[in-house]
Amino acid sequence: MKKYIFLIFILVLAVGGFIINSMTVFSVQPIGAVPEGTTLLIWKKGDMPFFESPDGMCIRKQGYVSLMCRTIALGATIDEDSIVMRLPYIKSAYLLSTGNKEFDK
Repeated sequence: MKKYIFLIFILVLAVGGFIINSMTVFSVQPIGAVPEGTTLLIWKKGDMPFFESPDGMCIRKQGYVSLMCRTIALGATIDEDSIVMRLPYIKSAYLLSTGNKEFDK
């Protein structure tokens, strides 16, 4: 019995490691184009962190958030082939991607 529990534990660790290394939780804050917001589980592109958002990308790339940067970040990141799962907006995932900062909608 202990052998099976150990094997299940190893399997859970392997699957968790795979998800963290190959997928990203991408949160889009409620804005004009997406009024209720959304959270997507997507395949990682490049060196994306596990929690990402357009605002988080803008902060890291240019130091501030603008509508133009949000639009470019969304366009460069999201395509139908990269989406694994669609979820409702998860504010805590968004805040993890921006360092606990929230920006105007």
